Amino acid sequence: MQDSVASQKSLKSRLKAVLALLRPVRNLPSGEDGSDPEAGSDTASAGRASLYALIIRLANAAVAYVTQIIFARLLGEFEYGIFALGWVWIAILGHTTTFGFSMSAIRYLARYRTTGETRLAAGFFRFSLIIPLLFSSLAAVLGVSILKSGLLPIPDYYLLPLMLAAVCVPLFALQDMMESFARARHWVLLALIPTYLLRHALLGLFLVLAVVSGFAATATTALLVAFAAIGLSLAIQAVILARRLSAERRALPIATVPAYERRTWFRTSAPLALQDGASLLVSYSDILVLSFFVGPTEIGIYFVATRIAQIVGFVRFAASAGTANVFSKLNAEGKTDELKTLSRATIRISFWLSVIACAGLAVAGPLLLKLFGAGFTSGYPVLLVLMAGLLVQAAFSSAEDLLNMTGHQGMTASSYFGALLVNLVLNLALIPYFGLLGAAVATSISIGFRVIYLAFGVRARLGISLFGAQFGR
Repeated sequence: MQDSVASQKSLKSRLKAVLALLRPVRNLPSGEDGSDPEAGSDTASAGRASLYALIIRLANAAVAYVTQIIFARLLGEFEYGIFALGWVWIAILGHTTTFGFSMSAIRYLARYRTTGETRLAAGFFRFSLIIPLLFSSLAAVLGVSILKSGLLPIPDYYLLPLMLAAVCVPLFALQDMMESFARARHWVLLALIPTYLLRHALLGLFLVLAVVSGFAATATTALLVAFAAIGLSLAIQAVILARRLSAERRALPIATVPAYERRTWFRTSAPLALQDGASLLVSYSDILVLSFFVGPTEIGIYFVATRIAQIVGFVRFAASAGTANVFSKLNAEGKTDELKTLSRATIRISFWLSVIACAGLAVAGPLLLKLFGAGFTSGYPVLLVLMAGLLVQAAFSSAEDLLNMTGHQGMTASSYFGALLVNLVLNLALIPYFGLLGAAVATSISIGFRVIYLAFGVRARLGISLFGAQFGR
């Protein structure tokens, strides 16, 4: 009898968690209007933030899709492929040169706010800006120097565009940090709108203006436009963030003198930096390996397929935007049961929304590809294979954040290295024989390998089973 009552209570708590996550948003998410983001239940707060993030990312998908159509139509398949390779390098270097602080910022700033350690919060904020700026600037200088030296055996048409891509890296890295600072405070709008809406909108607008003004429609022009778009969206985001943080500091009864725990922060961030690098290489190694076997035209077709498939991944990103800092808070407070309930509910919702997204893209895929140009429709089989991998990822969407936010970031880093090894081996084995489709198969298998490994890690380290969470078991 007691077991039956306990089971009913457990079911009731899970249903409440799901309903909280699905509750419509009538007002701004906690914190967007200056209110305390911790007000109300953690599950409801995470649900509101996740839903808001999902809405923004869906809007981003629409804006980014239109922007990429503009780029593909104006540049043509060949120049668009060169631009795509440059953008891949911007993303890889921009994210990795934050040296893991873009992830540890969410963890530490959320924790320090919960524990009231304002001095450490101020110190971390300053230190986590300096390190990415140094590393990203160094990467830009080294990148331009290596390309100018002529040591790399790459075609001449790649040289100038890739140099411009290197110059964009520091701006991209700083915007990555701005997003993390805002996410740590639950300012979802400020975190996502400049990065995922404004930046893409400016890319399309600036390219059109450049071509109309007489600039040649080339990859070089497109990457100059990228520099301007990233810079302007970063400036707007940084100004708004600085004003909000300044208002909070003025509200403190005494001046906050920064305190530093550099060794601890480095020890936490270093595995995350390795994880970021491996993660991005897992995501983009297919394009990098393809660049050695195929020309810019094929790279452009493959890149478009990955951008469309990425819509499925937005669901997982939205869940992470609303729950990562809450996982850290619940862990710091020792609320294991709430941590388990929230993580499993997040997986269930993420998985089924991803299923719906995959079904819609499977139907609309040929039309979406055709809008980029007739030659891009050959990427439809690639799109289907990539979506399969993202669906497996959605089935265990909470695993990575659970480990990162509870001090087990080393395991997530090792998972990326394992996935990277699988990805590279499969890419090198399959691309020479199957081309673009081989790259897609390699990427999907490596994604599935990694998330299942992480799910086993969550069960072993935290005692939380994510298997069956997709179906409420």
